[in-house]
Amino acid sequence: MFQEKNKEFSVVCHSKVSGDCSGNGRWCDSEEEAQDWVEEECWIFSGEGWICLECNAHFMRNLSKTRRDKGLDALLPDGWDEDLEVGINTVR
Repeated sequence: MFQEKNKEFSVVCHSKVSGDCSGNGRWCDSEEEAQDWVEEECWIFSGEGWICLECNAHFMRNLSKTRRDKGLDALLPDGWDEDLEVGINTVR
């Protein structure tokens, strides 16, 4: 979850799926400071690790495609997937 380099710490992005993924957060003097930074930057904790904003946006843009690929479209009433087809606006 943390990467250490030259006595500084950074939180590593758990998913690294986006082409824009930074790979890790800001370098800080301690693990606690690095975790505080990702929380302030609104990274998402998945239960297994932290996901950066770019990777989270990538997941959000691809929700409808993932649901279609997994055959889960039939679980939704007609018309409920239309917003996901257009995309979800992310706050930057």
